Amino acid sequence: MPNSPPRAHAYQVDFALHTLGWKAFQDLCAQVCEEAFGRTVSIYREAQDGGQDAVFLLPTKDGHAEATVQCKFSSKSDHRLKVGDIAIELESVESLVADGMASTYYFITSMGVDAPVAAAIRKRLLAAGVSEAHVLGREWLTSEIKSSARLRALVPRVYGLGDLSAIVDERSASQTRTLLGHLLPGLKVYVPTFAHRTAVRTLGSHKLVLLLGAPATGKSMLAAILATMAIDTDHLECIKCEGPLEMRPRWNPNEPRKLFWVDDAFGPNQLRDDYVDAWIEFMPKMKAAIEQGNHFILTSRTHIWNEAKHKLGTRNHPLLANGKSIVNVGQLSPEERQQILYNHVKAGQQPENWKTLIKPHLPALAEQVSLLPEIARRLGDPNYTSAVRTLPEDLVRFVREPEEFLKGTIRELVVAQQAAMTLVFLARSRLPVYGVAGEECKLVAEKYATSVSAVTLALEQLEGAFLIKREERGDMCWGFVHPTFADAVSSILSGRPDLVELYLRGAKVETLLAEAVCEGAPTVDDAVVVPDSSIETLISRLLEIPDEGKLNERLFQFLNRRAPRSVVERVLHLSPHLLNRKGSPSPWMVISRHAEILLRATAFSMNLLDEELRLDTRQALENAVHHSLDASYLSEENILAIFRPHELITLTIELVGMLEDTIPSEIANLESNADADGDIDDQFERVSSFVREVRWIVEGDERMRDRLDDLDNDIEAAKTQVEARKSREESESFFTNVPSAAIAEEATCRSIFSDIDE
Repeated sequence: MPNSPPRAHAYQVDFALHTLGWKAFQDLCAQVCEEAFGRTVSIYREAQDGGQDAVFLLPTKDGHAEATVQCKFSSKSDHRLKVGDIAIELESVESLVADGMASTYYFITSMGVDAPVAAAIRKRLLAAGVSEAHVLGREWLTSEIKSSARLRALVPRVYGLGDLSAIVDERSASQTRTLLGHLLPGLKVYVPTFAHRTAVRTLGSHKLVLLLGAPATGKSMLAAILATMAIDTDHLECIKCEGPLEMRPRWNPNEPRKLFWVDDAFGPNQLRDDYVDAWIEFMPKMKAAIEQGNHFILTSRTHIWNEAKHKLGTRNHPLLANGKSIVNVGQLSPEERQQILYNHVKAGQQPENWKTLIKPHLPALAEQVSLLPEIARRLGDPNYTSAVRTLPEDLVRFVREPEEFLKGTIRELVVAQQAAMTLVFLARSRLPVYGVAGEECKLVAEKYATSVSAVTLALEQLEGAFLIKREERGDMCWGFVHPTFADAVSSILSGRPDLVELYLRGAKVETLLAEAVCEGAPTVDDAVVVPDSSIETLISRLLEIPDEGKLNERLFQFLNRRAPRSVVERVLHLSPHLLNRKGSPSPWMVISRHAEILLRATAFSMNLLDEELRLDTRQALENAVHHSLDASYLSEENILAIFRPHELITLTIELVGMLEDTIPSEIANLESNADADGDIDDQFERVSSFVREVRWIVEGDERMRDRLDDLDNDIEAAKTQVEARKSREESESFFTNVPSAAIAEEATCRSIFSDIDE
């Protein structure tokens, strides 16, 4: 049919089931049975299962009968099932049959199964008393996974075990490869956690999910998983954006069925004010986009979100403000940590004798709440574990103090490799592969007393373990394997004054404005601290910034928030005309948060704002009230100080007059013309905030309080009238119908790590 979705057409698929490990294979079998047979499957404890790895109920004419599932895992890729492989299971089958628990018996294996072998095993099972025997192997499991998008949503690591084009249609496979990029191999060791299942349901229910967590918790991987499932199952077009600034030109409110994946939505290492400003503008549009059927996946470090949430204020999305669309990724159960540790060490490059050496300590290591996916990945890579010598003490420190271990590992690299890591950091993890040997490279090579050619060679040497090549906006770039590497390099630079000078001289000004903070300014997590001894170098770089709207805005923000008054005063003395520059604030941003206004208010307090600029600033503030109903600065004493006393009296009289004519007229206009299917609160926000802000200056007058209360009531009544016109149509998503994955009871006898060194 012409409108039917494209289908995968590959005949042979290999999901590399032999790489799963016995525990993950057992969980996979249970999930496949639950999906294939439409039954809730219970998993029993290993070595206490009495020959039943899992059970589910089947309907009979007398009620229900218990079906037994027994799993047989092999880590050998070329093994095929033999008749003798059923011998151990046959010992318990007769007793299960006698107890009425195996009238139906499923024997499932990761090995390939030949028809004659399956027939012989079924014959033995029937002879033991089984009424209905099934022998299912790798071929059956592969077929079930390939045919069920819902199953792939619950067991997403299969996307990384085989050829994507054999699982989904070619268009979706191509788009997925582009989106996942370097993350795709990580799917082979991915563990679906409680956070994963919660995120799937949250995205389905609300079409919006914010994945929160500390560095190394796997936020980007989970986002990639959700994007992959959206492509595969709901046929959404996924658009990956690095921050909200990239999203703005790529969204059309008239184009539904898109999924926007915004990584580091509020800043990669620390809060970016320009990102907050962009979200203040975009949040109302996001609400409209969701109503059109679009989906959004955001990721953020927890401390960055906590700061951003405060600044978003009333412009925040309600589902983010109340936490209903937020999923904390880093909260792992002991069982999840065990499986994550197993997968990474088993699939890693560590020699077998090393795995054997640490195997006895792995169960206790998995109890460490600080064990996160990225830490487990490093533990499986010998490039990171040279300092792990004393067991188990060094293993525990490796997990509890990951940044210190990582910093130590970087410091142990040869000089040219340290220089290469610094070069990638200066390029913000986007160093062009072609054209490495530029001025920054020369500067770094000189500082580290090495050569440009040695640094270029070192980049290749570090590929895979520390660095990766990935496509960024159509260009191949060098980047860090994980964002925490940038944190470690930043910390190393901050601890060495000579390298801070290198950073200040070599980094792009955009990087300085986003990642540096002056000593004496409020603390910013993960920022490069510029000591007093290097302030003059920093100031010289700031004065080089050209007079351009966006750069001006970020310079003003830096001076307002990341520099102490002494540095601001020094900059304004050296460049007084800087105050004449114009920024480029978001059109949705209230004027009290305009960086240009705030800097001028600071300059006024230092007696550095001339009268012409003072009058210009006052006029901008008055225009905001009259043309945009923006009275946000009435509660900001530092901004109000710009007004002379008589000017402030005049402004107050005008504001009181607006409460009698302008505001009632605006309420009536909104009641008649507001879009009932849009965000009603947002459409009334301008007039609501005006009434709210005016309270600051008239709250002492009882008559004015009564007038403001009347206006608040009028606003709520108008909203109610608009709400009555609202459409009630809702769209559904594939994700909404995804069931909770079965929760396996943890093994108590056989360790999950038993075959980790095989």
